[in-house]
Amino acid sequence: MSRPRTFDPDVAAEQAMGVFWKSGYAVASMADLYAATGLKPGSVYAAFGDKEGLFRRAFETYAAHFRATLPEGLTGLAAIEAWIGVQADLAIEDPERRGCLIVNTVAERQAHSAETQALAQARLDEIRAFFRNALTQAVEAGELAPCADPDLWADSLTGTVISLMTLGRAAADARTIRNVAQAALASLPRA
Repeated sequence: MSRPRTFDPDVAAEQAMGVFWKSGYAVASMADLYAATGLKPGSVYAAFGDKEGLFRRAFETYAAHFRATLPEGLTGLAAIEAWIGVQADLAIEDPERRGCLIVNTVAERQAHSAETQALAQARLDEIRAFFRNALTQAVEAGELAPCADPDLWADSLTGTVISLMTLGRAAADARTIRNVAQAALASLPRA
């Protein structure tokens, strides 16, 4: 008979998330993960299967935190401006300069299985969908020129978020990060 778990897998995933976010999947050792979670190898493998299983659980934990940064109660340009501002703040204010686990995972794609790569791509698609929806609302509300293509600008703004998070990880100065955010917003074809 197996013993009942004496740890919360959600807490362990959150703790492991910090290791993966800072170090990356390839560099994070199992010893690092055991130290961060306080778990023994058998507990990790029983709960998560392997290192990649633990990573995927940690990644989904990160994705939930990331979704929580999306603006509530705002639509159109206000939603876009608010969320780009949040992303710039996150890139600047993280003392460890970890960037974004989604972007970091995409950059480290060779270290991951096709299943994990698909998870990361799905989160990028989610970001793009947020922008496309807000851009469509902005065109319909007359905030953007009628000829503004939501698909084109959704791709551009997704690239801006990737840039902001990459600059954050690269420890770029606040001025540079804010300039990138402001330039992206200023380039939108306003009505």
